[in-house]
Amino acid sequence: MRVSPLAFLVLILVVALLTAGGAVAVYLGVRQLVVESPIDLPPPPQVNGSGAANANSPRATPVPLVGQATATPTHAPNETPEPGETPASPVNDGQTDAQPGALSAWSSPTRFTVLLLGIDQRPQEEGPFRTDTIIVLSIDPVRKRAAMLSIPRDVYVPIPGYEGTNYSPNRINTANYIGDLTEYPGGGPALAKRAVQALIGIPIDRYVLVNFEAFRIIIDALGPVEVCPQERIFDDNYPDTDTYGVITVEFQPGCQELDATRLLQYARVRHNAGDDFGRALRQQEVIRAVKDKALSLGGVSALIGQAGAVWDALRDNLRTDLTFDEIVQLASLGEGIGDIDSAVLSIRADNKGELLPSQLPSGEDVLTPVYEAVYDLVVRLFDSGTGGQGDPRASDENASISVLNGAGIDGLAGTTADRLRAVGFNVVNVANAEGVGLYGSSEIRVYSSKFSTARFLAETLGLDSVLIQAAQNGPPGVDIELIVGRDLAGQ
Repeated sequence: MRVSPLAFLVLILVVALLTAGGAVAVYLGVRQLVVESPIDLPPPPQVNGSGAANANSPRATPVPLVGQATATPTHAPNETPEPGETPASPVNDGQTDAQPGALSAWSSPTRFTVLLLGIDQRPQEEGPFRTDTIIVLSIDPVRKRAAMLSIPRDVYVPIPGYEGTNYSPNRINTANYIGDLTEYPGGGPALAKRAVQALIGIPIDRYVLVNFEAFRIIIDALGPVEVCPQERIFDDNYPDTDTYGVITVEFQPGCQELDATRLLQYARVRHNAGDDFGRALRQQEVIRAVKDKALSLGGVSALIGQAGAVWDALRDNLRTDLTFDEIVQLASLGEGIGDIDSAVLSIRADNKGELLPSQLPSGEDVLTPVYEAVYDLVVRLFDSGTGGQGDPRASDENASISVLNGAGIDGLAGTTADRLRAVGFNVVNVANAEGVGLYGSSEIRVYSSKFSTARFLAETLGLDSVLIQAAQNGPPGVDIELIVGRDLAGQ
């Protein structure tokens, strides 16, 4: 297979930005430098294996993160697996007419959101693992904007599908561990996606999970990266990845270039450095710094020269449900995107912040989310999780909407959902209704108190005369259900 070096660089740079504690899609504006120089690359990374690990062998021979064969999962406790755990690709159905060396265009107008997970996998460990870092990256393809939200690992939440078991509620960083341990459909990252979705109230399209070795590989190829600590950082109890002991790390204030080892320490240090909240801010700083380095001529040149070797080293240290086409098209989408907005879920004080310090009966300290404050932050940061200019009335209540095809006309529910997302509605599900084909008129069912959103939804679709029904026992995570009838076919 022949692929432009730019396409391969996209994969490398995506991983580069992920591994410092999360990541961001890489925005390359250097197509002219490499488009005429295609090279032969290893097979593209169609890496969808769950990689569930054996918890009884914490220090056995390392098992690759990518492409592992795993037992076929049955179902999580208390739950029938949901069909389509990995959503269909929004980009050209996996097809492209691009010539070799050219980037395909991202065709969907809706917001694309990726969950970025970093694990503390050390040599000789095979897992399962808790997530050391959790970052949600969301890209608005219409306005060419991106934003990322860091979630502290001690946020205490229900684990979807495990209610009533010893696994739930739990710290959010255990979701990946529980999913791999219990062979949840899609593995730990799929369960982590569901847990984060339930916390922040918007759908997540894909995940990328990486370990520390991937970070070292990228930074070694890229070269030293500049960061600018604002104050002295000193930690004499830093966990050393190689020795399994502790070492002392220190950073003086002021801008400085760091190699892979020191940059990883800077991104991970917690004690006497703002704990999880300070670490989240530094990880976001590192993401931006790696992005700037990679987009520089020197950074791109360095990676082009080592593309094959870097890919060979990376593929055992990465798990993702992104397709190769999506990675390539993210590069095209990213042209013109500049700064990345960012926020961290923080401790509440003076009616600001989203998390309350709490203590479990066991005496352990955790962080309890104030959901209304979390949703408010998410709406402001991600613009209610939708593409397009958006209308504030669509996001005021942050209602989750399921769009069901009752007309029996192929694609009608999907096109209706796209219309709603473009206005600013939070559409979390598109499927066929029971009795598909039997609905001449559309119906709106409200399973919560969010009737204001329901009324604006009806107005948006020209369904003012449709009865808005108060309903009970709706699908989990759905506030409003729109059953699309044949009356919307003409629109």
